[in-house]
Amino acid sequence: MATEPAKAEAPVAMVSRLDLRGQELQNLCQALTALPVGDPVTAPRPVLDDAQHGFLTSTIWLSSWLHEAWAVSFTFLLDQANRVGVGVEAAQVFQSDLQKLRTRFAHNLDPAVPRDREIQEDCYAWFLRACGSRVPSGAGWGLCLETLLEAAVAYLGVAIEVARAIEQDVDAEALLEHWKTRLGRSGVLIDYRQHLERAAGDLGVKNLELLREVRERHRPRWDRTLSVASARSDIETVTQRHMEHALLAETGRVLPVTASQVMAKLELKPGERVAAALRLGQVLYALNPDQDRTTLLDAIVRHWSRMEPDD
Repeated sequence: MATEPAKAEAPVAMVSRLDLRGQELQNLCQALTALPVGDPVTAPRPVLDDAQHGFLTSTIWLSSWLHEAWAVSFTFLLDQANRVGVGVEAAQVFQSDLQKLRTRFAHNLDPAVPRDREIQEDCYAWFLRACGSRVPSGAGWGLCLETLLEAAVAYLGVAIEVARAIEQDVDAEALLEHWKTRLGRSGVLIDYRQHLERAAGDLGVKNLELLREVRERHRPRWDRTLSVASARSDIETVTQRHMEHALLAETGRVLPVTASQVMAKLELKPGERVAAALRLGQVLYALNPDQDRTTLLDAIVRHWSRMEPDD
């Protein structure tokens, strides 16, 4: 007599369905735009030998895939859903839920901070709906994992439905050009590493590990911002400016003043001189760490005027 398949096989089957749906969307996108849907997923695939660990790794993997690597395409498709008559309410709910669950696992939330407390409460409510308890345990983690993966499969299904509806739309040519433009103005085609290294050279930043961390931390925001940049923008210049701003923010992180404050005070544009001014600020702050923002800015201005050659 055949035995029933173990309960733990269900998540494995759902991950396989996710792979198939993801490949379907990848093939469809390439056929419609001649471009990939997005970037490779950097997070490791879920480890499903334990339900709790499976839920955690699945949350991180899905977030890396849907919210980061393929974010530009998913944002575009959901934005066009109403136009082509596809309902996306459930997909939008999943999108929000996944982001909150990822935040809960990736960050130390402080219940005293209203925003953190709201995220915690929303996660408790999600767990309650999924397994009947705000704090899952035992078999409850398996129910949560199945709920998460089922919602992800449905999410990919909506994206595919929208893409197929766009293909059949009377304005398909214009919509597909819009999609291609968004993909072309993101990390899908833009080499962020090359731009970042160029900006680092201009600013005198030599820490390669810092460059890697900056790229990973800022890439989702760069993708979102650049994908909707004006068609009249010089994308090379805009991209380079984002790289410089990110590096300047990292360079000035330990100071009580920001890079933008130094730039405004000294009337500087992004570039090598800003990095030099921030390094001056770090020296002055190291000599007198009790300085507040105003005092340090005044000191930077005073010493900068002695360093800058007359035009």
